[in-house]
Formats: sequence, structure tokens, C-alpha cells
Amino acid sequence: MEWSTHCLSGMVAGHLITGGDWRGAIIGGIAAVIPDLDEPKSKVGRLFWPVAYPINKVFGHRTITHSLLFAVLTGMILYPFTQTWVWLGTSTGILAHILGDMLTGRVKFFYPAPKFIGISTNRMMFIIIDRITAILALWYIAHTTISTLI
Repeated sequence: MEWSTHCLSGMVAGHLITGGDWRGAIIGGIAAVIPDLDEPKSKVGRLFWPVAYPINKVFGHRTITHSLLFAVLTGMILYPFTQTWVWLGTSTGILAHILGDMLTGRVKFFYPAPKFIGISTNRMMFIIIDRITAILALWYIAHTTISTLI
């Protein structure tokens, strides 16, 4: 998926998992772009190229940072030092990214197991799934924002 769709779906996931906390939505959206740190050509990879390049060379794309292990370890590292909405929103945002990539391609979800899991799609299906996901996420964000204001 595109980085913007990952961000939007991470916001929805963070909002839902933290019981409607807008801070959970923000952290979920930010965390949802972290898994692409394994791709030096991605938005986050270009920003953190000195980290992204070695991760890509050692592990490849859609492997360790696209795994359940990565999401759980990130939450476990944050847990003792942060409030619940931070570690929960972060882990959930990462999982939203991974699940989004599984809809448009394959990831090593159970890394270090070698099997890739997901749906292989062509470019047109990738775009359709990405846009539908973005529209649904925007609808959710707009709906919950309006509901809060009323």
C-alpha cells in the first residue's frame, strides 16, 4: 500500500484499539509507516536511509519489519516506559501496515519462518485495494470526528 494509506489505516487502528483516544490515532498513524524502514526507497526509508539500507541488505523487504514478531517486540519495548495508548497504538499501527501489505502482496508475517503470506496482486488491483482502503479510513475518521463534535 501507499504510505498515506498505511498512515490512515494506522490512525483508524490506533483510534479503535485505544477506545477512541485521538492520541492513539496519531501514534497509530505514525507507527504505521515504520515497517517500510526496510525499504531505502520508501518515504521513511529515505528519511532514515542509514538505518534502512542495512536492514534491507540483511533482511530484505517485507520480512522482519513486516512480522508479528516486530509488532510484538516494539510493544514490549515501549510497554515499561510509556502509557498504554502509546505502546498499544504503536503495535496496532504496525499491524495495520502489515495487514494492508498482506492485502496487496506478501510478507513474512511469522518471521523468521521463511514462508511469505498474503495475496499477490497486479498493479491495477493494488491501486483499487489501496484506494478503497484509504476511502474507508477517511470515512471512519470523518465520521468519528463529526460524531464527537455533535
